[in-house]
Amino acid sequence: MMKTKNNIYLLYFYLFFAQLFFDRALWVIYLGDKGMTFGEIGILEALLHLAIVLFEVPTGMIADLYGRKVSLVIGNLFSLLYALLMLVSGTFTVFTLAFLSMGLMVTFHSGAEQAFAYDTLKNDKREKDYTKVIGSMTAISLLSLSLAKFLGGFMAEVSWEWVYGSTIVTHVLAVIPLLFMKEPPREKTEDIGGRWYNKWVHQFKLGVRVWKNNPVIHRPVVLFILASAVMVIIVFYGQEYFIQLGYSSIVVGAVFTIEGLLGVVMAKIAYKVEERFKFFNILYYGLGLFLLFFILFIFATDWAILLSFLFLAQLLSLFEPIFSSFIQRFLDSNIRSTFLSLIGLMESFVIMISFPLFGLAIERSGFTDGFAGLLIIFMVMAGGYLVVGRIRLKNRM
Repeated sequence: MMKTKNNIYLLYFYLFFAQLFFDRALWVIYLGDKGMTFGEIGILEALLHLAIVLFEVPTGMIADLYGRKVSLVIGNLFSLLYALLMLVSGTFTVFTLAFLSMGLMVTFHSGAEQAFAYDTLKNDKREKDYTKVIGSMTAISLLSLSLAKFLGGFMAEVSWEWVYGSTIVTHVLAVIPLLFMKEPPREKTEDIGGRWYNKWVHQFKLGVRVWKNNPVIHRPVVLFILASAVMVIIVFYGQEYFIQLGYSSIVVGAVFTIEGLLGVVMAKIAYKVEERFKFFNILYYGLGLFLLFFILFIFATDWAILLSFLFLAQLLSLFEPIFSSFIQRFLDSNIRSTFLSLIGLMESFVIMISFPLFGLAIERSGFTDGFAGLLIIFMVMAGGYLVVGRIRLKNRM
């Protein structure tokens, strides 16, 4: 049996450096300073998710067919390209290339990190520790992002060159632990012959088969995708929203730092919540709390808006490791990254459509009406799918 006991620790070091994007709480402000409108910012974010939609599944298949390390190294190279293009850019065209690079980075990382961790634990006969490990991975990522957001606010006060130059340095450092990781063994997809694209089509069909054969995962996946898309919109447009409420870029950075630090705690205790409560109880009670704090975020005032934002973010930080652990139980290692990439594809497709539409909506009607409309759409889609899902399950029985 291959010795992979150091993989998890190396993965932790890699995640810390790989998540040091010092513009994460400020990039909307940066683009605004460069003359981009809300509509253009929305289009850029949509293009990022278009890249994810187009390449999420192919890159997930690369991780399954050719190795997780290969996928992670390539993804990190696109991180460097993103930071470099943002540093030198002053036009919408170059910003487009930067966001496309970020989208490709996401696709090469998506699924590969979780698959690498799960297969390492499986090789060491420690699958039961997965939720705890993925919680630690999430905690480290959030801690790293929180540090980046906090320091980024101060760097931006000096110059934007500090923000993106520092990002380049940290992502060079992120490559080092990757070089020492050992690829864990995994089941191989059967050889079906033919050209390379025949193997890729077969791999895609295997991922779709997981969805068809396991209807129990449908509701969690759909609700997770919808809630994640809503939080992406709230987080990124919230940057400018908080500025319009009168907060400085340093205060905005501090708020997002607190959000990340609280997320560290949520991710670390996720396995304890999983041990105590049934998965679907966590799902439905979490959905109710998500709706409650979303309403407060829209209609509360001053400090209550900030608190509601913090609670919303923590719900997803707590649920994500539990959700990942639940899904992993239905996956073989030769399809792990592919299926997780399918989930990422659908999430990015929803964001790609909704992000620019929300940007246009707030340009016309303001943030309050925009968030209220987003709430209504979320409630209709989530509630409608829950009803349809229950009917389908009853018909199958």
